[in-house]
Amino acid sequence: MENLRIRKYDGQELAALAFIPVEPSMVLLVAHGFRGAKENGGKIYSFASRLQELGIAVYAFDFIGSGASDGSFADITLSRQADDLAVVMDYAYKRHQLPLLLLGRSFGGSTVMARGSTDQRVAGFILWSTPVMLKDCFARIMGSDFNKLKKGKSVRFQDEAGEFALNPGFVQDFDLHDMEHYLAAIASRPVLLVHGKEDEAVDFANAEYAARQLTNARLYLVDQADHRFTWLTKEREDITINWLRETFLTRGR
Repeated sequence: MENLRIRKYDGQELAALAFIPVEPSMVLLVAHGFRGAKENGGKIYSFASRLQELGIAVYAFDFIGSGASDGSFADITLSRQADDLAVVMDYAYKRHQLPLLLLGRSFGGSTVMARGSTDQRVAGFILWSTPVMLKDCFARIMGSDFNKLKKGKSVRFQDEAGEFALNPGFVQDFDLHDMEHYLAAIASRPVLLVHGKEDEAVDFANAEYAARQLTNARLYLVDQADHRFTWLTKEREDITINWLRETFLTRGR
């Protein structure tokens, strides 16, 4: 495993972990969710090890303002995260010159769609518990605070990790992103959607809606799984690895 600092054009640095097999055939980039981090509560290590056994290199990184990366979380926007992802994609592609796969957890999945949809280096997409109806999703989660952000007010929130602030750009930036356009742009490429039927944060209707717009997608709705797949992590990983093997690693064999 490598610990990396990847510099952006503005001088800020993204913290990343790289897991590189001896002879990789593809590169998988992992984008964490809202308030998440590259380690995914420690789950990234065993998952990346399994992927390395398949010959897939893995890069997991912290968005600006999250984890060990530079910057302020309060200034998070989908646009900024898409820009961060672009930097990591360029780094990984320059290093390996191999097809890229993008995996996004929750809001990281929204980011994967926003940035990866127009990039033909991306061979496939994996969307775990991903919101595509962004305004509806965050309005339900945030309640009246969503409208405060929409009207230009900064808001403080509390979650299990502590208190955090959000600036209005987070919500206002949604208007710059057409998720239906992104779905149309990736429609013919392989897409895996995995979503829990007991997701308390992002309704699985998001995954069903996305799957209907895609022509080369596989949708798994998992019984008794919450937003984080708390008790079903291995099942989600098994689904993902089996899909990768069937979709990319058995061709021509």
